[in-house]
Amino acid sequence: MTDPVHAIALRSQSPDYNETLIIEFTIAPRQSTLFQSLLQGEDGLGVIRCFDPEKKKQQLWSSADQKGDVYDWLNSLPESFQCRVSGEWYWSEGA
Repeated sequence: MTDPVHAIALRSQSPDYNETLIIEFTIAPRQSTLFQSLLQGEDGLGVIRCFDPEKKKQQLWSSADQKGDVYDWLNSLPESFQCRVSGEWYWSEGA
Protein backbone atom coordinates (compact mmCIF):
# COMPACT_ATOMS: atom_id res chain seq x y z
CA MET A 1 0.00 0.00 0.00
CA THR A 2 1.29 3.47 -0.87
CA ASP A 3 1.96 5.75 2.06
CA PRO A 4 -0.58 8.65 1.80
CA VAL A 5 1.92 11.38 2.66
CA HIS A 6 4.42 10.21 0.07
CA ALA A 7 1.88 9.19 -2.55
CA ILE A 8 1.81 12.50 -4.41
CA ALA A 9 4.99 14.13 -3.19
CA LEU A 10 6.97 15.82 -5.93
CA ARG A 11 10.67 15.04 -5.82
CA SER A 12 13.40 17.41 -6.91
CA GLN A 13 17.14 16.99 -7.37
CA SER A 14 19.54 16.32 -4.51
CA PRO A 15 19.47 19.21 -2.05
CA ASP A 16 22.27 21.46 -0.98
CA TYR A 17 22.08 21.14 2.80
CA ASN A 18 22.19 24.92 3.16
CA GLU A 19 18.81 25.09 1.42
CA THR A 20 15.38 25.25 2.98
CA LEU A 21 12.98 22.38 2.33
CA ILE A 22 9.42 23.54 1.66
CA ILE A 23 6.65 20.95 1.71
CA GLU A 24 3.20 22.07 0.58
CA PHE A 25 0.27 20.08 1.96
CA THR A 26 -3.37 20.15 2.94
CA ILE A 27 -4.73 19.12 6.29
CA ALA A 28 -8.17 18.76 7.84
CA PRO A 29 -9.04 22.31 9.01
CA ARG A 30 -10.19 21.09 12.43
CA GLN A 31 -6.70 19.64 13.01
CA SER A 32 -4.64 22.75 12.18
CA THR A 33 -4.12 23.96 15.75
CA LEU A 34 -3.25 20.50 17.03
CA PHE A 35 -0.88 19.99 14.08
CA GLN A 36 0.95 23.23 14.93
CA SER A 37 1.15 22.29 18.60
CA LEU A 38 2.57 18.86 17.81
CA LEU A 39 5.13 20.36 15.45
CA GLN A 40 6.23 22.84 18.13
CA GLY A 41 6.91 19.84 20.36
CA GLU A 42 9.38 18.54 17.76
CA ASP A 43 11.99 21.10 18.75
CA GLY A 44 13.48 22.64 15.62
CA LEU A 45 11.89 20.29 13.06
CA GLY A 46 10.17 23.05 11.14
CA VAL A 47 7.68 25.88 11.01
CA ILE A 48 4.24 26.13 9.43
CA ARG A 49 3.06 28.82 7.05
CA CYS A 50 -0.54 29.11 5.89
CA PHE A 51 -0.15 29.39 2.12
CA ASP A 52 -3.74 29.48 0.86
CA PRO A 53 -6.41 29.54 3.59
CA GLU A 54 -9.31 29.19 1.14
CA LYS A 55 -7.94 25.94 -0.25
CA LYS A 56 -6.55 24.86 3.15
CA LYS A 57 -2.99 24.71 1.78
CA GLN A 58 -0.14 24.98 4.23
CA GLN A 59 3.63 24.89 3.95
CA LEU A 60 6.08 23.24 6.30
CA TRP A 61 9.54 24.82 6.13
CA SER A 62 12.54 22.88 7.41
CA SER A 63 16.23 22.43 6.69
CA ALA A 64 17.10 20.16 3.77
CA ASP A 65 19.10 17.81 5.99
CA GLN A 66 15.99 17.08 8.07
CA LYS A 67 13.92 15.86 5.11
CA GLY A 68 13.82 12.25 6.31
CA ASP A 69 12.84 13.31 9.83
CA VAL A 70 10.08 15.59 8.49
CA TYR A 71 8.54 12.83 6.38
CA ASP A 72 8.87 10.32 9.23
CA TRP A 73 7.00 12.77 11.46
CA LEU A 74 4.29 13.45 8.85
CA ASN A 75 3.83 9.70 8.37
CA SER A 76 3.40 9.23 12.11
CA LEU A 77 0.32 11.47 12.21
CA PRO A 78 -3.06 9.78 12.57
CA GLU A 79 -5.19 9.49 9.43
CA SER A 80 -7.70 11.89 11.05
CA PHE A 81 -5.31 14.72 10.14
CA GLN A 82 -5.88 13.94 6.45
CA CYS A 83 -2.39 15.26 5.68
CA ARG A 84 -1.73 15.15 1.94
CA VAL A 85 1.50 16.42 0.42
CA SER A 86 1.00 18.21 -2.91
CA GLY A 87 4.48 19.58 -3.54
CA GLU A 88 8.03 19.82 -2.34
CA TRP A 89 10.93 22.03 -3.33
CA TYR A 90 14.10 23.65 -2.04
CA TRP A 91 14.70 27.33 -1.57
CA SER A 92 17.92 29.17 -0.88
CA GLU A 93 18.64 32.85 -0.49
CA GLY A 94 19.27 34.44 -3.85
CA ALA A 95 17.30 31.73 -5.67
